[in-house]
Amino acid sequence: MPKEPSNFAVKYGFRAIVPVAIILIFAIYLLIEYLISGSTNSFLLALSIVFFLTGLLLFVGFTITISSRITKKYFHTETLVGQNGRVIKGVPANNVGTVAVLSEDWSFVCDADTSDNEMVTVTEVQEDKVTLTVKKIS
Repeated sequence: MPKEPSNFAVKYGFRAIVPVAIILIFAIYLLIEYLISGSTNSFLLALSIVFFLTGLLLFVGFTITISSRITKKYFHTETLVGQNGRVIKGVPANNVGTVAVLSEDWSFVCDADTSDNEMVTVTEVQEDKVTLTVKKIS
């Protein structure tokens, strides 16, 4: 069974997380090299600080642009409410599964048991804006 992505990855997107993670890992690497070299090369310390601050600024920038501006500007919950979808990963009642709605995969919760390839209708978008409340189509 494939592992579900973390809420952090869903909220910020892998395209935002991967570059920032690479920059922060490189900053940590430079800091370790500075500590190993016996504090003789202050250039490594300065460079690690610059990369760390760059990674931090990129993370804040991605957070503002990706999760806030795009979500508020382009995503309207009424777009999904009433749409039909196909269950990708069926689950027991009140558990989180995966559904395809408007050619995108979403997390969902249903008050009834669902099975793969079953059709459902979106009744609500929950506060996290990535989980849908659905009902089965009879």
